[in-house]
Amino acid sequence: MKKSITIATIAAAFLLATTAFGEASNVHAADSAEITAKKSSNAKLLAEVQSAQSKVADLDNQVSNKTVAINDANTKIADTTAAIKSYDGKITTAQKELAARKATMKAQLKSLQKQAGDSVTGNVYADFILNSDSISDLIDRGLTVGKLSKANSDAMNDVKSAEGNLAALKQTQQNKKDTLEATKTQLVADQKNLSSLKDDAQKAADSLNQELTDNQDALATLEADAAKAGEKAAAKAVATAAKASDTSAAKTTTTTDAKSSSNSNSSSDATTTNGNSGSSSNNGAGASSTPSVSGGSIISNAAKYIGTPYVWGGTSPAGFDCSGLIYYAAAQAGISLPRTSEAMSTLGTYVSVSDLQAGDLVFWGGVGSAYHVGVYVGNGMFIHAPTEGQSVKYTSISAFRPSFGRRL
Repeated sequence: MKKSITIATIAAAFLLATTAFGEASNVHAADSAEITAKKSSNAKLLAEVQSAQSKVADLDNQVSNKTVAINDANTKIADTTAAIKSYDGKITTAQKELAARKATMKAQLKSLQKQAGDSVTGNVYADFILNSDSISDLIDRGLTVGKLSKANSDAMNDVKSAEGNLAALKQTQQNKKDTLEATKTQLVADQKNLSSLKDDAQKAADSLNQELTDNQDALATLEADAAKAGEKAAAKAVATAAKASDTSAAKTTTTTDAKSSSNSNSSSDATTTNGNSGSSSNNGAGASSTPSVSGGSIISNAAKYIGTPYVWGGTSPAGFDCSGLIYYAAAQAGISLPRTSEAMSTLGTYVSVSDLQAGDLVFWGGVGSAYHVGVYVGNGMFIHAPTEGQSVKYTSISAFRPSFGRRL
């Protein structure tokens, strides 16, 4: 009889608890729907943020490439300017040689004039020959005049030819410089336009990021409120059930305590053993999410420059762009890489994002047309130089997912 009463009492308590929990479920159905909607909105916003970040990275890459091209044009302009200056010096030298040759010829003419005596024909050379003392002297003078004339003629032609060639070479360099100057002007204009587009894209990305942050804050508030309401409903249900079964519970407690007391010793021993094992596991779980890196690798070298500012076209600790950071870190590890992310993305073997290993390079865009690069460090993290106005840092794949990886 007591057993049937106890069962009836427990059943009644169960029904009361079920009713209470059912009421709580109805009360919070609307909250659950709102939470689901917020989560869906978060997922959509995160996709939009990543798309905006990709656009910013693409424009940053284009601006960096223009910066590199402008620097290259400046170097070439300096080289052509130096070449033009060199040709100017050579042309001046040639002109001095020509003047010296003319002076020599005048001196020779004066000397012949003295030896020719009174003019007979009005031609110094002819008079010099005609005023010879003998046939042999006539022949000697004729040979002398012939040699002088040919030597002077050849020398004059050589000097004039050299001067003409130098002038042509100078003009070629001048044309090259003019072309480089025009190219540089266009590059600067393109860079300015791209920089403006990048600023607009960054503003859009920042706006989306703020919207995502606000949405996440609202979601957290909703979830916290729902959790509190659930706890209150659960407490109310338990209290209601407990009140209805007080009498029966009191009677059954003694019997239950006796049984549980015999089991507690073995349970306690098992708990102690498992507790020691769990302690070891927890220590592992509590480790830092930032992976350790080996010395001398691209990863460890890149990690040295966490906090270094982003600089378009930068390839030194004074400032890096995305490919400049990887290029520099690889060089320090004794690895020669091309300068741009486009060229880097064709090296090694293709790796999907799900198969990445520490040390793999990660890219955004396509193979041969990648517009951003970083290095994967493990635990879903990578190091990169993000964008103008930011610094070298760790970023998670979930925040900015790469398109693929390359294993060198």
